[in-house]
Amino acid sequence: MASEKISRAAPDAPALAGKNTRTILIVDDDNAFVAAFAEGLRLIGEELNVYTAENGEQAVAIVRSMPVDLVITDLRMPVMGGHELLLWMAEHHRAVPVIVMSAHADIGAVRELEAQGGSFFDKPLDFNNIVATVNSLLAKGRNPGSGAVRRPLIPGS
Repeated sequence: MASEKISRAAPDAPALAGKNTRTILIVDDDNAFVAAFAEGLRLIGEELNVYTAENGEQAVAIVRSMPVDLVITDLRMPVMGGHELLLWMAEHHRAVPVIVMSAHADIGAVRELEAQGGSFFDKPLDFNNIVATVNSLLAKGRNPGSGAVRRPLIPGS
């Protein structure tokens, strides 16, 4: 599943400068969950590219190779987990917002994440709540491909 692109655009179509294409990276080792979540985002978001990675190591490779507007990651994964990915993102791509999701997070880590302005969601996810947070984070006002975007991605939020 590594770096699977799910997009309304043709698979080989490059993101054009000046377009408002958003790029989201979902990082989780549960293939069925990732496929359903990515497809749900794709169906309700316009001009949205969704890439996936099975672990933090694959996510780092993707973030190094292309601009990403938002990362949504699980915590427990093989090879490189979500905690390590969060540390790497904070050091190398601080401007890119990260949403953490997990069924196995301790309350202290969640409070620390939220105190730093991060977003946490328990699994199973409430899709409407996470979509609202995605919209909020993507609407922060930066240029597409540089860490956030100019306008909300998903209608109705």
